Amino acid sequence: MKNRIHFCNQEHLSEIDGYMQLGMEEEALDLIRGTLGKRQVSGEEFYICVFALLQSEHPQSFKRVVEHAYGQLSEPTDDQVRSAMLNYYFSVGEAARAFEFFPRRPTKFFDAWTMMQVCLELGRLDEAKKVARYCSGLLATADDHFTKASMADALAAYYVQIGKSEQALKLWNEAPTEPAFQRQRLTGIVKTRLVQALEAAKVGLATIAEAKDDADLSIEPPLSNNSSALMSDTDRELKDWVRAIERLIAEANQPTL
Repeated sequence: MKNRIHFCNQEHLSEIDGYMQLGMEEEALDLIRGTLGKRQVSGEEFYICVFALLQSEHPQSFKRVVEHAYGQLSEPTDDQVRSAMLNYYFSVGEAARAFEFFPRRPTKFFDAWTMMQVCLELGRLDEAKKVARYCSGLLATADDHFTKASMADALAAYYVQIGKSEQALKLWNEAPTEPAFQRQRLTGIVKTRLVQALEAAKVGLATIAEAKDDADLSIEPPLSNNSSALMSDTDRELKDWVRAIERLIAEANQPTL
């Protein structure tokens, strides 16, 4: 009897997956709603239903259903279940909740990618450093382009956050051009170049300020009016660049609708 129930469940879950692949979202969502609404939901059913939901247009509309089903699970701390909750909460824009469901032993590359995005969004660089080590190991041993692209993207985003721009650019430039990561790769390269430009402008301002201080303290004759004017013009232009680049970076970091 137990084997028969397991077989029926597998057939049911395969039906959900098949509907999603065929673009029959409404049919799949009806099955998902029915499965998650059962009194007893297995970890496998929960996992497959939640990841199927993440392929739908509005996974957030199922939030109460998902949370209720999670509360019905006999083993809610199972890493497969935690993976489902991690990716669900991240997908619906709740990074803080997603952080609570980090798997104890991440074994899936897509979990590692999500974990990195969550850490960076929350500013948890201590945790991001641990995830980065795991991503590096996966990148070194991956034999498929999708895994390599996702791990390169996760690591590059981390390196940008900790100020290692050149390492980030190297990863993005050498990563496989998987369509799923093209937006992150190409926009990441542009944003990183903007950060480098901002740093260069600020270094220029510091150089001008230092030159002015040296001129004020020097016992030599003061700068000519022409040299002073050139320095002021350079200072003003660099400040204009700083404001413009900071505005671009702020706009680039706005969430897309």
